[in-house]
Amino acid sequence: MSRLDIVTAYVAARWRTATLHGQRLRAWQEHRATALVERVRERSPFYRELWAGAPASAWRSFPTVSKQAMMEDFDRFTTVGVTRDLAMQVALDAERRRDFSAVVHGCTVGLSSGTSGHRGLFLVGPDEQTRWAGTILARAIPDLRPGHRVAFFLRANSRLYERTSAVVQFRFFDLMQPLDDVVASLNDFRPRLIVGPPSLLGLLADAKERGALRATPSRLVSVAEVLEPQDRARLERSFQAAVGEVYQCTEGLVAVTCRHGALHVQEDVMVMQTELTSPLDPTRVTPILTDLWRQTQPIIRYRLGDILRLDAAPCACGSSWQRIAAVEGRQDDICWFPRGDDTLRPVFPDAIRRMILLADDRITEYRAEQHAAGTLEIHVAVRDPRDFADVAMRLREAAHEMLREYGCRLGACSVSEGVSASLPGAKRRRVMCTWRVQQVTAPVLAT
Repeated sequence: MSRLDIVTAYVAARWRTATLHGQRLRAWQEHRATALVERVRERSPFYRELWAGAPASAWRSFPTVSKQAMMEDFDRFTTVGVTRDLAMQVALDAERRRDFSAVVHGCTVGLSSGTSGHRGLFLVGPDEQTRWAGTILARAIPDLRPGHRVAFFLRANSRLYERTSAVVQFRFFDLMQPLDDVVASLNDFRPRLIVGPPSLLGLLADAKERGALRATPSRLVSVAEVLEPQDRARLERSFQAAVGEVYQCTEGLVAVTCRHGALHVQEDVMVMQTELTSPLDPTRVTPILTDLWRQTQPIIRYRLGDILRLDAAPCACGSSWQRIAAVEGRQDDICWFPRGDDTLRPVFPDAIRRMILLADDRITEYRAEQHAAGTLEIHVAVRDPRDFADVAMRLREAAHEMLREYGCRLGACSVSEGVSASLPGAKRRRVMCTWRVQQVTAPVLAT
């Protein structure tokens, strides 16, 4: 792929941003999706069987696909004849050697971090890499200039990300690398943009505040984890720089923040249909994704296990593309508490996060876990250890009060001091449910 290829993709992405809105966008999506379905039907036995001869024009109502189904039938899912065993062997070998340059049948192969309980393989062809590079440059770096230096922090590198190096000076930083070495490298590289998970950016903010990190990026971009409001504020304060967000997963590029800080679905890349997560809140949804460009590993009517909160208000940037108010976490991390009749009601991760953060401003870090229905285990760090007992009491009171407002009761609630660090390269999950609601019989569930 040449520099001209990336520039062409970049210009095309800027054109789509400016012109595809309203009915023109819908017509364009329909044209791309129906053509994609016809091509995929010819080459993917999995999809051909799933759609069972349904017309391409009915794609918006096709059966949905899950990560588990994609992985279990991987050999028939892709359109390039790459088997799961071969792709997995290449991906795991790259992880072990920390060398991510290998390709399979000309395609980049990668491995997701597996926070959903199912590690996901992804394959991306050369043309798809070019288009991704041009689009991400157009959307995530609005003031792009040739020679910009970009530091990209990931658990695993990929040729997909390195494709941008024809236009910018790009350097991959391994999340497995010791922090002191990272800081020294950043001081030498002096990036204009730093892209990484909020947990890593927070560690860099620590280094910035104590004077160890001298790099002065003009922009930070959060990826891979939920960016919470207090984290954004802290990063902006420490770096005196704008903080953007890219919502991307194994399944593709979903949303990017605009110049006004709103997170917009990239509707020229991804059609996002939705299902209500709870009938009590029409703004809280589970996304069903159709990538309009990917053919190597097609993503068509793919149900993502995330919880999103939508925002219908117009954006000051002028774009009509769907706004996401917040990426609240995974469906698997919804916690469940009993009501008066012993039926269980879901409480979303965002409600638990807000309860903890509002309980006491002496809390500097936290993690909440539910290991059984009705219980809550909270781990917190406080500025002064002498305040822990008082903070713990306030947290228990806040948890009981929140659940009373939900019409629920709280069983065992423990509060412990200290938050263990995540393993290197692992995604941070501040609210986790480690049991599965499927263990409860259907009549017990209620919303």
